[in-house]
Amino acid sequence: METSLEFYSVQTMPPLKFLWEMLSNPLNALTNLARINGDIAHVKVRNRDIYLLNHPEFIEQVLVRQQRKFVKGPSLQRAKLLLGEGLLTSEGEEHLTQRRALQPAFQRDQIEDTMPVMAVSTHKQITGWKDGQRVNMAEEMMRLTLDIALWSFFGHSPEGATERVGKAMKTLLKIFPLTMLPLPDSARGWFPRFRKASADLTLVTEALIANPQSVMAKNALIQILKQNNDGQFTDEQIRSHVLTFLLAGHETTALLLAWAWDMLAHHPHIQGKLQAEIDRVLGDRIPTAKDLERLVYTCAVVKETLRMRPPAWTIGRQAIEDCQIGGYIIPAGSTVITSQWVTHHDERYYAEPKVFRPERWLSRETASLPRFAFFPFGGGNRVCIGEYFAWTEAVVVLAIAARRWQVLPVHSNPATPQPSVTLRPKNGVAVIVEKRN
Repeated sequence: METSLEFYSVQTMPPLKFLWEMLSNPLNALTNLARINGDIAHVKVRNRDIYLLNHPEFIEQVLVRQQRKFVKGPSLQRAKLLLGEGLLTSEGEEHLTQRRALQPAFQRDQIEDTMPVMAVSTHKQITGWKDGQRVNMAEEMMRLTLDIALWSFFGHSPEGATERVGKAMKTLLKIFPLTMLPLPDSARGWFPRFRKASADLTLVTEALIANPQSVMAKNALIQILKQNNDGQFTDEQIRSHVLTFLLAGHETTALLLAWAWDMLAHHPHIQGKLQAEIDRVLGDRIPTAKDLERLVYTCAVVKETLRMRPPAWTIGRQAIEDCQIGGYIIPAGSTVITSQWVTHHDERYYAEPKVFRPERWLSRETASLPRFAFFPFGGGNRVCIGEYFAWTEAVVVLAIAARRWQVLPVHSNPATPQPSVTLRPKNGVAVIVEKRN
């Protein structure tokens, strides 16, 4: 698919207008900024230059080709307040060293070995549903993916861990944006609920680190951290990694699944096609690694959900040296934003971008998409290390749950996206679950 690049001078939006729109509706603000100002849009807020890049070639420049000229955005840098120096927050050679050490836990065969764990957790979750019951799929999927993460990454689920982490997550999502403001460290005392949530997460983290060597843990992430053969991880880094994968390892996949159920509930013909494929391919057995390639339509549903409702809806970077993109110089110190939400809804790449249509991924329509017209997991050396885990988990959960249950919408319209650290459904995803014959 060929698209034109816009090499004219960068357009600038008035800062107060931009800030007001970002506060009221960030998704619309970025979409309008790109629509009105082109593929490179500029806003200057209190002496800080902010650029929104909205062309796949420009996005690739930032995430891949010139990635060494950028570091994580200011907000995620301040996430060290909670996550410490883990994989998500580290930079440069330190990040690459950590990633290489952790990569064995995310090899394809290692992840596929956890598919029975995913199946057991899913069966346990869906057997609690009652025919005709109204459930909040956002909450259901959070509990499910947390259980899967605990068993897959750490080999066990400490008593009370699910409840502690779930409660802490709700608190952090409400308070974390405030803690991300450029305040002194002493300001943490202003947020007692944040400190309580952090303390609860610390208790769970310590319990996971102290896990005895169970059979489940022998090849899991926790084993790599505890062996620490080359001494590359300090005790503090081990705790940071455990906390990072405890939170990031379940939250975004839970949102992906919640959004998928929301879409399926409001598109019964698509849900029917999904279930027909699952019945034909699986029958009554659980999915295997070979089935992942055969569940073609199920994968297309996952991919279309990631396009329309990307849990990671924006990526921020800070330039550490001047760089040239699209014939324009972006000076050092500037903040650069790329947005999955904006690009995934761009009419230049997707016909009817607001329509949920998994079939687009099974035709020539998307065969010639530019590489970064679709980037739900980021790109470059900071691409999500758990990408294949998330894909596998989403397919397994949908295949097992949709085989037994169908979902009906409670409300006439799909849930409203609410952008925060991630893209969450405002007020959850309410559906009625009905047993299939």
